[in-house]
Amino acid sequence: MEKNRFRVLLVQAAKSDRAELFKQSGILKAAKEAHWIGDEFLYFLEKGTTGSAVVEAENYTSFIVQTPKDDLPYFGLALTELNNCRNKSDADWGCILFTDHGIDLEKLLCNIQFPSDFAAPLPPDFMFLPACLLQWQVQETRDQVNSLSDDILAQDEKLTGGKAGGLEDMRRLLFQLEKQHLALYRRWSFEQDLAAKLLQCFQVIERRASKDEAATYSRKLSQQVRTQNDLSGTLKHDLDTIPGKLKFQHGMIDSQISIMIARNSESAATAARKDSSLMKTIAIITLIFLPGTFVAAVFSMSMFDWGSDGTVVASKHIWMYFAITIPLTTAVVVSWLVWTIKSERDYNRKKSEKIF
Repeated sequence: MEKNRFRVLLVQAAKSDRAELFKQSGILKAAKEAHWIGDEFLYFLEKGTTGSAVVEAENYTSFIVQTPKDDLPYFGLALTELNNCRNKSDADWGCILFTDHGIDLEKLLCNIQFPSDFAAPLPPDFMFLPACLLQWQVQETRDQVNSLSDDILAQDEKLTGGKAGGLEDMRRLLFQLEKQHLALYRRWSFEQDLAAKLLQCFQVIERRASKDEAATYSRKLSQQVRTQNDLSGTLKHDLDTIPGKLKFQHGMIDSQISIMIARNSESAATAARKDSSLMKTIAIITLIFLPGTFVAAVFSMSMFDWGSDGTVVASKHIWMYFAITIPLTTAVVVSWLVWTIKSERDYNRKKSEKIF
């Protein structure tokens, strides 16, 4: 492979400065002038397009890909065949790769052996790089899905074990888990598309190299992509079951909140009943003393003259006070009792009618 050239320009930024990746107009202009990238890759970067595409032109083949712009590690690349003016048996591929610090390119390229089964008339190509990125993405998604499942299981244990703390905090955490699930599902869809487009690109490269004689693409690299595609497919069941688990936990939280509301309502009703009893007692006492107070006030008016000569403490007509006050008070209390009993019966009757 000494005559083959695989060149990569790595543009890397910290995760917090990811926006700076897409402002490298000088690098993009130079890469386009050198035919490393085309308008398709610029469109991907400008519009934030997620996915991959095979660009087949008359003189070259290009492969472009970009991950979703979420909180997970990002990469976007344009990989282009540049051997237009060289011997067809030699390979010359140029790649521009945008990443944040969540991806270690050197580790990716050094830990996986380059396939050695390329045979003439098909020279080796640099599709090994996106295949390595696919493998990294599948492993990353698998780890994230396992971590998400563990977090959901921990939530389940808290809810079913009666160890739930602040329900509002748990609900906010559930919303975060749902957001994480959506991001992982997009990543899973992305890696499925990436695997399919890689296999499509392999076929394009094989077909373009078969003009004079039949060419067979590297079986090792093709099998590597198919294996990662199969491994990615095993995650679909876990990703599909997660929304049901989160929905169940939302239901449990809503149930516990409803129970708390019912208990608070019961406490409020009990307190109101106590207040009502106290007010009723005050009302009864008021009713008992009100007639006497009323009669005393009437008898104290100047229009009544009891003929007292000052030597008698109490008037001889004092009996009239009791003769009027006691029957009047009794009448008021009896009337109140009759009204209370009638109101209670009416309330119970209306309540029974609503129930049945």
